[in-house]
Amino acid sequence: MKFANISFVGHSYEKMASVAQKLAKKGTESDISIFDKREGDVAMSIAIPNTYPERMQPLLQSLNLSDASVLFADSIDGTLGELIVSLSTFGVPGVVVADSGISDKVFSLVKTRLSGWSTMEYDDECEKKLREYILGLDIKREPESEFWRVDVDHSFEVKGVGTVALGIVVRGTVKVHDRIFGQPGAVEGAVRSIQIFDVDHQEAEAGSRVGLALKGMTSAQVPRGTVLTNNMRFQAAKSASISFKRESFYRDALEGGKVIHLNAGLQCIQSGIIDAGERLDVEFDQEVAFEEERAVVFNARPPGQLRIAGHGMMSKLLA
Repeated sequence: MKFANISFVGHSYEKMASVAQKLAKKGTESDISIFDKREGDVAMSIAIPNTYPERMQPLLQSLNLSDASVLFADSIDGTLGELIVSLSTFGVPGVVVADSGISDKVFSLVKTRLSGWSTMEYDDECEKKLREYILGLDIKREPESEFWRVDVDHSFEVKGVGTVALGIVVRGTVKVHDRIFGQPGAVEGAVRSIQIFDVDHQEAEAGSRVGLALKGMTSAQVPRGTVLTNNMRFQAAKSASISFKRESFYRDALEGGKVIHLNAGLQCIQSGIIDAGERLDVEFDQEVAFEEERAVVFNARPPGQLRIAGHGMMSKLLA
């Protein structure tokens, strides 16, 4: 089975949800709505951040869940600019869908920052074209890993089952009865069962959107952002160093003592800048679980000006 994890981002949640409902079935909903469907040998999942542009966190978390993205452009404004910056930061492939009255201007705006993206106008053929695009994606997965990692986006308690965590298998293959270590929080448990599209499986490979029934863990111990893994050496930290690339259109100063927010995986954490230069050294308000991976620095103010300050690869800060 091939897995295609897509994010829909744009101005209008209603428009994006209407398109998603024609492609897949609505499932979990919070500040991120998930639509799922298996079609042939392709299992697609569509994530929509339904509280953006008011809040940045669901947008960044949806992009972290994605192999590719679809940008719905309804107007040429600051929100469109922020979306283009966000998508170029994550470097995912995708499609721009624009209303016919502004399509030429939109396509001209995105061609530099979103190089290689496809474009189409929003019309009666839109859903058909997007389905063909999604089903035709050739997604490169990481080769088999010595350990597995699942990033949790939702968790809850189910009567008769216990704790269920929903998320994406980022790397490796998770199997029933595997021992689990959850970070941050250093919680331990085991995989009771695995479901993919409501069907029981003995294992789930990288790219799978899974529901894991967990033994020895509560939903409060595995909130969104939790990294589940069978690697007992995987740790969390309260500081990090980022090989930082500043976004040229970001206006606020970045200097020691400033408070910013940081996105890593599905974790969004308030942080303080220790030192700013070619690298950005930060201290988190709480522990963060991470490998050497992408971090996005942003502020959490209401929409208006660009909120993404920049991004870079994050690693442990050496004392």
